[in-house]
Parts: sequence; C-alpha cells; structure tokens
Amino acid sequence: MASLQQQTSLVIILMMMITFFHISSVRATVYFVGGPNGWTPMFDTNGLTLDYTEWQSPRTFQVGDTLVFHYRPNEDNLIQVTHQDFERCNLDSPINLYISGYTKIILDKVGHYYFLCGYHCSQEQKLEIIVNPSPFPTTAPPPLSMPPTSQSNLPTSTAVNKYSSIFISIFIMALAYVFLY
Repeated sequence: MASLQQQTSLVIILMMMITFFHISSVRATVYFVGGPNGWTPMFDTNGLTLDYTEWQSPRTFQVGDTLVFHYRPNEDNLIQVTHQDFERCNLDSPINLYISGYTKIILDKVGHYYFLCGYHCSQEQKLEIIVNPSPFPTTAPPPLSMPPTSQSNLPTSTAVNKYSSIFISIFIMALAYVFLY
C-alpha cells in the first residue's frame, strides 16, 4: 500500500499530465487548403464543380491558426477580398493579391476572411473562413519550411500530435509508478 506522500505525489503528477495534454491539444493548427489537391478548382466524380464549403465545414479555425495555399502560379492565384466582393466574384479592389504559388496566411484576428481565385471564382474556387478567438493566448507559429515539391505530399492539416501527448502521459505515469511503488 502506498503512503500518503506517495499518493499525493501521484495525484500531483496526474494533474500535471492532464494539464499538459489539454494545453497541447489546443495549440495553433496549420491547414493546407484543399488538402492534397491544394488550391485548385474542385470537381466531383461526375465532373461537377464543388465549392470549398465541403473542405472548410468540418474545421474550426482559431486565432493563431495558419492557412497554407499551394497552387500553380500561372493557372491559379489567391485574392483576399471583402464579403461583398466575395459574393460577386469581384476582383476590382482586392485586400491582398498573392501569385507566388505558395501562400501562408496567419489568422491573426477574430472574424471572417474571404479568399477567391481570380481565374476560377465562377467555378466556386473561393473560401470563406470564420475565425474564433483562441482559448489561450497565442504566439505566432514557427515559420514553415520550403514548400513541398509535390502537391500529393500535402497533409490536410497538422497540429500538435495528440499521440505524442498520450505517449508522454503514459511514460510519466510509468515513471511515477516505478518511483512511488
């Protein structure tokens, strides 16, 4: 039977693990817009145009998250616009215009962000993002490395690996068990 001091130590260690797991699971996320296809017009199996609502809908965006747009510079571009211009596919007064083929946008404020492709907006290559407040103060995510060489290698998003948090928690529990018993 463990002593009161050992039981108290175990409770403290468990509380620390729970706190670590919770904090590590709410860090900023990097989203690769469009998944492995990147920022291109999307079509279903029948060749019908799809919009980016399907890609966006299961995701929740928070301040501090990053959107990465990977596209062909001569065939696609990225234009940040107002809501009114988004609805009309109006390219006349962009907030920002990106043409490099690899653009990273840090979502640094709460609200709506509107993006479209100047070449394919009429084919629904446009994206509305609603950014929620972060539950914790955020710092800017580390810079991304060079752009991937192949679009097929793009993940749809990256976040703190929850499996590593679980592994660390199990490791700490095992250490606590060894030292306390």
